[in-house]
Amino acid sequence: MTLAEKIKHLRQEKHWTQKELADKIEVNSKQVSAYERGASYPSVEGLLKLATLFDVSLDYLVFDKGEGKIALKDRELLTRFDTLDKCSESEKKLAIEILDLVIMKHKFKALNV
Repeated sequence: MTLAEKIKHLRQEKHWTQKELADKIEVNSKQVSAYERGASYPSVEGLLKLATLFDVSLDYLVFDKGEGKIALKDRELLTRFDTLDKCSESEKKLAIEILDLVIMKHKFKALNV
């Protein structure tokens, strides 16, 4: 599916008009029409707005990668992961080690139930 098809499909899933989507991403409705026809493409900022609004990954929206809907619904965690993505490799490694410990604890508790 092309970017244009994905934008149209995701908009229709929400039962929004092109005008409603345009208002939400702060562009003209003619621009949304052009996106959906493949006549023009959103800016990087526009793509980020669309991905957030439709709750999909950028990989899904732009490429034929990703699973579409983001499985992680906790916005607080998503914000933290976004911040971690900007950290140094050593900070990321530390965060992963801490997350692994928390996950291991959770799995261990589940076994003892």
